[in-house]
Amino acid sequence: MGLWVGCLSGLPAHAIDLRGDLSVLGQVRQSDQPDQSEAPVDFYGNLGASGLYGGSSLDTYFRLEQDLAHSQGATDFYAGSLRVPSAIPGVDFTLGRQFLAEGPGGVFVADAGKVNINPGGPVGLTVFGGAPRYFEPTYSSNSLSQDEQIFGGNVHTTRMKNGRFSVGFFEQRRDSRTLRELLTAAGSRAFTRLPGMPNVYGSFAMDTRHQNIDSGTLGFDTFVWQPRVQLNFESSYYKPQNQGEYLIDNMNRREDPIFELFSLSEMRQFRGGLRYAVTRTFSAYGDYSYQRYERQNHNVVEGHVGSAGVLWLPGGDGLEVVRLEYYVLDSAGGNVNGGKIYYESRVYHRLLFRTKFNVAYYKKETNENDTALTGMLGVGYVICPGLVGELDFEANHNKRFSEDYRFGFSIRYNFDSRTMRRAQPQAATATEPSEPTAGRPVS
Repeated sequence: MGLWVGCLSGLPAHAIDLRGDLSVLGQVRQSDQPDQSEAPVDFYGNLGASGLYGGSSLDTYFRLEQDLAHSQGATDFYAGSLRVPSAIPGVDFTLGRQFLAEGPGGVFVADAGKVNINPGGPVGLTVFGGAPRYFEPTYSSNSLSQDEQIFGGNVHTTRMKNGRFSVGFFEQRRDSRTLRELLTAAGSRAFTRLPGMPNVYGSFAMDTRHQNIDSGTLGFDTFVWQPRVQLNFESSYYKPQNQGEYLIDNMNRREDPIFELFSLSEMRQFRGGLRYAVTRTFSAYGDYSYQRYERQNHNVVEGHVGSAGVLWLPGGDGLEVVRLEYYVLDSAGGNVNGGKIYYESRVYHRLLFRTKFNVAYYKKETNENDTALTGMLGVGYVICPGLVGELDFEANHNKRFSEDYRFGFSIRYNFDSRTMRRAQPQAATATEPSEPTAGRPVS
């Protein structure tokens, strides 16, 4: 907060645009311990300011948690960065704790610096480096070393029409040991003049230190026959280590500590999805994915995940949403067959209503089986523009909890000073009242 006050106090008020997304989430529920309850309350803050000196901007994202029943708390600071887009012509840099998605294999939260250089030609350059930060179990110490560094860069196209390509380098070190040295490539290309307007995308990363392909992705999106039918297909390969037969005892020497709990070799994944807009208010969809990974070399485990459902917008304006879905999961550990229904309504002025119900039958490899039921009912109220409060009730029935009831609440506030300034008061008329009326807007 001191950083905010120091940076903002010396600037004229009209030059600053403030924005924020604040949420308070709470729940009262039964604890895992007999005859005990839990009451966790979480506060999430996403605050930003733009229009600072030289067009720079500040962004922050954090979480505060307190379990009121046990007097335990935690604090996570995910982001706090300063971006200066034009300190030097053609140079844009960001400094501080930020989300880095420049390397392969996901997003890092890191105390880092990132510089984008765009001299105005057909290609640009991005370089970055910093120390990743991990947020592990709420009430325990870190099990993974925080002495870690990542750095790298890429050269990418800036003027390619309907596409983008990049090649780069990425290195990750932990406890003074190099985990990965990757040569990377990524690209996407939309063919707008071909039937269906297909879009093809892919990425590739090779570990030059261990002489193995670390990851790869290839996929495409396209319309089929007509714009109302959309098809997506994607395949991926992942092999963050190549020892194959044994688990490295020291967790800090594992490239991907979580993945290596399940596999010491590779994983291949295939996914397909189909969307069909039957009418303006009714659509159907289906998704299927197949996973194949090796626990050890030649010890293969396969898994299947599939779902199919329909989406209905009764009024065609999005104020009411009905979704029905059937899903199935199957793997070596067992299988699940289930269905769920979701309904949301924003028809009535300032009132929000949503409910969902999920029923699932599962059978484990240990021959255990059961039917689990989950239901939720929520009612919200728009207190003022941007400020919404909601009360929730949730009921669960499963093998572990015969009767499990949970009460929750949420308060969300979203603001943007630019939007507030643009909103000009207008006189009400017979056909345009100053406040929205109940029900759907007149078409």
